[in-house]
Amino acid sequence: MTNHGKLLWALALMMAASLSALIPPMSSPDENTHIPRAYLISRGVLMLQPLPSAGSGEYGESKGATDLFSGGRVGGMVDQGLLDFVDIHVPLIRNRDRRLSAEEENKRAQMKWSGVDGFCAMQGTGYYLPAIYAPQALGLAIGRGLDLSIERSYYLSRGVTLLACFALLWLAFNWMPPNPWVAAILLLPMSVFQLLLPTLDGLTTSLSVLTMSLFVNAADRGRKFSASSSCCLALCIFLLATSKTHLLPLVALPFYLAWLRGSRRDLHLGCWVAGGAVAWTLLALLSTNDQRIVRHRTTTELLLYYGADPYSFLQVVLATVVDQLNFFQLSFIGLLGWLDTPLPANFYPILWTGLGLCALISVSVSTLRQDWQARLLLVAVSLASVALIFLAMLVTWTPHPAVVIQGVQGRYFVVPMILLGYAASGFATQQSALRRILSGLVVASFALCSLSALTMTMLSRYH
Repeated sequence: MTNHGKLLWALALMMAASLSALIPPMSSPDENTHIPRAYLISRGVLMLQPLPSAGSGEYGESKGATDLFSGGRVGGMVDQGLLDFVDIHVPLIRNRDRRLSAEEENKRAQMKWSGVDGFCAMQGTGYYLPAIYAPQALGLAIGRGLDLSIERSYYLSRGVTLLACFALLWLAFNWMPPNPWVAAILLLPMSVFQLLLPTLDGLTTSLSVLTMSLFVNAADRGRKFSASSSCCLALCIFLLATSKTHLLPLVALPFYLAWLRGSRRDLHLGCWVAGGAVAWTLLALLSTNDQRIVRHRTTTELLLYYGADPYSFLQVVLATVVDQLNFFQLSFIGLLGWLDTPLPANFYPILWTGLGLCALISVSVSTLRQDWQARLLLVAVSLASVALIFLAMLVTWTPHPAVVIQGVQGRYFVVPMILLGYAASGFATQQSALRRILSGLVVASFALCSLSALTMTMLSRYH
């Protein structure tokens, strides 16, 4: 990498850290359960526990940090200091106009690790492989080990997660620079907002870019692809498929490479990845108990129901799209906070237009004869992923019988859109000077507009 490139990465990291400092803790959906889950993993507790019986001295006393989602039945024992830290932010989650008073901010800054545990319900986090929480858990473990305050430990966890995301993106860009379509997806206000917080979206988005960079290189038979690269690709796919259920179709990629290259190595890796991902998914479905939505049929029963009648599934998906299309487009471009903070209204058409231009100039047909199969596979995986988004929320989050599917958000479509972005350009890496200049200007303009919208919205919402 040139010195110019290193300078750009350093500036981007500094800008990201500055933007992150504008966002208070617990500002992303379900962050109040992801942070306790990361704490459990930092203590070596990888699987969630059942809700302890009332008054059980073994579990200590649980305070109000889980009041926001009453009725959860799985979680674990978390330091009471961290529970109090989460708990102080619950009123802000419930009321977007609420701000912490100076007294509350001072109290938060003085919160320390107590050494006393209380039970915390972490609804929905049991579906995610513990490994995906490694950066957050590392930050909390270091903070606890150094006896830092809870607040400083939290921001350390946020910083480690941000560094991990940047490291993954740096590796991906070195393998294959993204086309304008992919760059625009990464620069969306929603994508950047999630990248700045210690949740899973930033990590999975960064991992998906690295996965696509590795795959496109591997699918080009004119390039060498080492055993270590194959293993890295398999690991990335495994982490994605076990962290986001709708990304299970990615397990098809190693099998395609095995067929394309006649590689037993990729075939074996594909079998291991597919077997491990399916095994974890089944384990998570059977062991996770999320009672925020009262349902009278189990997930397995609903899967069998819609499997026997796929037309009903298509009907409810279509009804959902028609009913919630506006929400999908808002929460894809940018609906910040707990989905309660839209951007200024004039930014949405501007950003959609910019995204369309980035997509248009990313399409390349110069290598289509060589890579049409790989591109078609990426399109198929993307569409299958979108279908799984709707199916997963239908069978785990929506009461039956369903009229529309509940819980689907626009940000869930970020990774499928990234797959389509790589399918648009395929193996093409060489561009004319004019096209490079045009691409650079369009992406730079999109970045300026997107980051302006994000900054204005965060300052208005949080300050």
